[in-house]
This record gives sequence, C-alpha cells and structure tokens, in this order.
Amino acid sequence: MQHGGGKSSPIDGARVRLWNNADMNISVIVIGAGPAGIEAATTAALCGALATLIDSGPPGGRATHGSLLPSKVWLGEARPGATPASILESVASVKQSWMAACRRRLDAAGVTCIQGRAQLVGPGRVMVEGSKQPLAAEVIVLACGSEPVFEPALKPDGKQVIAPRHLSMLQQLPRRMVVIGAGATGCEMVHLFNAMGVDVTWLTGTGDMLPGFVREAADMLAAAMAGRGVEIVPGARACDIERRRHEVVVIDHRGRRHAADQVFVATGRRADLDGQGLESLGLDSSAPVDAHGCIRPGLYRIGDAAGTPFLANRALAQARIAVRHALGLAVDPYAPNHVVQAVYSQPEVAQVGRVQGAGIQTQVIGLDQALKSHLLDPHGKFALCWDERGRITGGWVVGRHASEALAPVVTAIAAGANLAQLAAAYPANPTLGELAAMAARVAEDTVRPSHRVA
Repeated sequence: MQHGGGKSSPIDGARVRLWNNADMNISVIVIGAGPAGIEAATTAALCGALATLIDSGPPGGRATHGSLLPSKVWLGEARPGATPASILESVASVKQSWMAACRRRLDAAGVTCIQGRAQLVGPGRVMVEGSKQPLAAEVIVLACGSEPVFEPALKPDGKQVIAPRHLSMLQQLPRRMVVIGAGATGCEMVHLFNAMGVDVTWLTGTGDMLPGFVREAADMLAAAMAGRGVEIVPGARACDIERRRHEVVVIDHRGRRHAADQVFVATGRRADLDGQGLESLGLDSSAPVDAHGCIRPGLYRIGDAAGTPFLANRALAQARIAVRHALGLAVDPYAPNHVVQAVYSQPEVAQVGRVQGAGIQTQVIGLDQALKSHLLDPHGKFALCWDERGRITGGWVVGRHASEALAPVVTAIAAGANLAQLAAAYPANPTLGELAAMAARVAEDTVRPSHRVA
C-alpha cells in the first residue's frame, strides 16, 4: 500500500459524495487500535480509502485489554466459589479470541496495520518510531485512548493498592477490600468483590454516586449493595493510604480511618494526548473538537482521546462519523442522546438520552411486568421518557440485563419515534425488549387527553 500518493494537504470543505469507490485515492491514517481506531480504519477501508492503522500494542487497545475486557470477564464469573485462577484463565482466553477477531476484521476490510508508536510531525504527516521517513495522508484520525488518573497519595502499587489494569494479574482475593470511587467502575468493582465473598467498604467520595445518572437509579444500586452487606461511607473522599506490612489504612478527608487488606482505586481517566505531536501543528489537548470529531480539516480526534464520557459505544459512533465526514460521505453529526451508558454491576444500571428537565414526562414500570424478568430477577424498574410532543427522549433501567432492555429505546430516539409508535410495537415474548413497548402502552393509556399523541 502506498502512503501519501497524490495530495498531501488535508481535504477542504469542498467534498464530493463518494460511496464504496474502489478508485478513491484518499489515504487515512488512524493512530490507536482500540474500539475507535479499529472502527475508523475499517470504515475508511470499506468506503474505498487507503486505510492504515498504527498502534504499539495489539489490536483491541490497551484500555480494552488492560481494564475493560478483564473487568467484564471477572464480572461475568463473579460468584461464591469462583477462583481467581479460573477467572484469569478465562481472561487470557477471551483476550486471545478478541485479538484474533479484531485481526480478522481488519484483514477482511483491507486495512494495513503497522505496529509501533506514532505521532504527528506536521500537517498530514505521521512518524512511526524507528522509521526514517514519515507517512503522509489526507486524513489523520487520533484514536489514542485514555489513561487512568490517580492522586499521588492514592497511586496503585499493584500489590496492596490496585486499579482496573491489575485485574489481569489478581492471583488471590483479600478478606477485606476498600473501594475508592463511585463512578461506573467503582460501582462494578464493589459488586464484583462483594459477589466473590470479600468484605467491602465503599468510599463514594464527596460528589454524586454515578454522576450523570438519575438519582433514583443510583440510590437503588446503593440500596442493593448495602443490602448485601457492603459498608457504604457516603460523602467520604479518600486522601491518603497508609501501607503497612499486613494491612492498608485509607484515611478520608474527615480523618476517619478505614482498614483493609487491599484497596481498589477507581477515580477516573483522562484523554491520553501527551506525545501525540499536536504541538507540531500549533495545537494542544484543549483544541476544540466539533460534532464530527474534526479539529481542523483532515485531522480528527475520537473516542477516549476526545474526552468524557469514556464509553466504547460512543467511540464506535464517533469513529464512523469522523471517517465518513472526512471522506465527504453523508453522515449525521454525533448525537450524545443516541449512546447508552451502562454499569455492569448487579443490579445493572443503564440510561440513555434525556431523562429529566423541562417538558420531560416519565412512565415507570416494574421489571416484574415482563415474564422474562421472572426467569432472571424480577426486581427493578424501567423508566421511559418523552417530551411534550410525544417523542421518545430517553429511559433508564435498574435490574438484570438493564443495558439490553434499553435497546428499543435508543432505536426509537434515533428514529424520532413517538409514544404511540413505540406502544404499537410487540417484541418477542418473553424478552426484556418488551419493557419499552409495555411502558409506552401504560403511558398512552393513562396520559391526560391534552397530552395524547396522534
């Protein structure tokens, strides 16, 4: 594959509509082989561009292999009697299987993959470490991911103090664990260790639990964890950790001390833009990104590299949008309301779209109204939201497989469907997909006549 043949300047605003054009002589370089990078590279190749994917690690991305994938394997197998050794075997097996699947997808699309660390060295130019000459392309996509953020006093050591990336190496479980953080990862880890029989103390910090989610959903999760014996310390921000020979002690901002055998720190991530070479273009990490992921013509930043929220499905959406926009193909700008946020604790918590605010109405039903929930766990709630015109705006769920129950809702939002249209749908029975339509029918049958939708 040739790099940089023809034009070397970024594509300007005068775009020509192109679709699966095998003669498209546009080079696209994607830096980063996580979910966003793979999606961007394969989209570019399938649309006829000359696509090159560069990363120093294996396909799948460091966040996927280092934390997302291991954590989901642990969560899927977390139960009394499960051993770290058996779970780590599953982690290794899934990693290999997923890497192979990523490679097959890239190969099938015709993406050229280069292993090495890459950075921008000028407009439309990328240097791979160890190379003598830079590669050139009309379009460059930064999908370089994110990195964890720790306060110096809380920095993990991989032994007494651990973080998500250490789940691939956790050989034994402690008797007592302190979990720091109440975002999605913190909530998942509290469930994980509690389900594995560990005594868990949860320092939720001084902010909201699950920021961005409706309070009722977060409160339901907290109540479920407390009911399972988790010691929740609300409003407690960890400030320091004393590492002793046989235990660790977390000191919170009020001076209270919380002893354990191990500490898990889940305090957030940030876009990893250091060393990406933005300064060679007169840019830095604060350079604004538009709704298509564009920093300037021919240069895009997507996925975790574009900042919060750090969601793999958001990364996939931004990747496809950015590449199609760069190639002059029809595509709508990124819509945050089309991306489901999910927490894979037990119960799961999931939310999508606009769920509160002026003009938003909500219908809440129990999960027990769907037969499928009785085959899983009937405890929980499903909420469907719509605006004054009857258009579906969002929803939230707490319960088993909550994230899957929102699939009809996000589809309705993307399609611009209204309450009556969703109410007219009858998914297979028994499935959790019925809940959205059931909630719509309850709402349509009980809403005041003045608010009825045609």
